[in-house]
Amino acid sequence: MFNHKVSRQTKTHGQDCTRAGALLLQDQRPLLDEQTGFINHPSGSPIRFTPVDDCKNRNSDDLSTDPYFGLIFHSDVYIKPGQLLEVTINLPDTMEIFIGRVVLVRQCIDHYEIGFCLSGSEAASRLRIVEQICHIETYMRQKKFTDGPYSCNRDRLTREWIAAYAAKVPTL
Repeated sequence: MFNHKVSRQTKTHGQDCTRAGALLLQDQRPLLDEQTGFINHPSGSPIRFTPVDDCKNRNSDDLSTDPYFGLIFHSDVYIKPGQLLEVTINLPDTMEIFIGRVVLVRQCIDHYEIGFCLSGSEAASRLRIVEQICHIETYMRQKKFTDGPYSCNRDRLTREWIAAYAAKVPTL
């Protein structure tokens, strides 16, 4: 079994901040994955996942995943399709946990893209909000890097992101 934390940003420790900034700016993936319509989790935002054993999960029969709403995230390890996962996303003030199944695995050069379907519409609503927060935080880090830390106002940048991208977030 594995307990894995993924953060592309943490791979730049020990290197200069120019490399870290270039990595942040490099993650210009669209908000939605074109093939699935799932939300792309920003690779600069930490995400952890652990497998959940179907036999030990008493409610595994009740986990009907929504094939139309999910999340795509990067993983350094292969996760087989059908695997039940617990995904943890850290926000500035809290930590959110989601349960769902792996429905897609794409091999890339240095990582895998994992497609994760959630169980239940309540979780999907929560994930939708959590991912918007992750994308806003990433947008703010990018703006602070390009525009300078003193020229960025948190409220203004949040409104900017909402005006430009919030309509692209899938509705339930």
